[in-house]
Amino acid sequence: MLRWRHVEISGSFLVLMALLYYLDGGALLFPALLACAFHELGHFLAIALLGGRVVLLRLSCIGAEMRLSTRRQLNCPRELIAALAGPAANLFLTFAAAKLAPAIGEPGYVFAGLSLTLALFNLLPVPQLDGGRILKNALTLFGLERWAEGAVKLLAVWIGMIFIISSWVLTRRGQLNLTLMITAAWMIFPNLPVKEREKRSFS
Repeated sequence: MLRWRHVEISGSFLVLMALLYYLDGGALLFPALLACAFHELGHFLAIALLGGRVVLLRLSCIGAEMRLSTRRQLNCPRELIAALAGPAANLFLTFAAAKLAPAIGEPGYVFAGLSLTLALFNLLPVPQLDGGRILKNALTLFGLERWAEGAVKLLAVWIGMIFIISSWVLTRRGQLNLTLMITAAWMIFPNLPVKEREKRSFS
């Protein structure tokens, strides 16, 4: 575990980066990390502008997590805006990269595609992602707080099952896709009925 001021880097993150660097035959790692950095910057700026304070940025093999100060928590509308800020930053990058792509060539299109993929993935209504926090806070604003968390967890399980079925179909066609299976497990297992633990963070 490495820690410098308000940034914490786990050993699993370093191992994942080394593995991805080794497997990165298409030179996609750097632009993907750049898209992720802009995503987190979008969250950070929104949180700061809305009166919150990030006390820790933790990087692990499952992504980035921002922990907020308990003394300066965001209320529901502000948390909704902060959750939207990450995907919004990626959508802005997608538009900018697509506009510049004719001038700079293939790297522009690649970066636009990576930024768009990151934005759309994070908008999935899963508790671990921005989409889950967006939906939960939106339901709360409409007076459905009682069902918000359970609904988002149920959606995560359904989406995970869709990923499993998609992976099975691809495997039947001779196209094994372990990424879909791992992502499905990551979506499903944390959202099965267990003792609940509240944690506010942005990833």
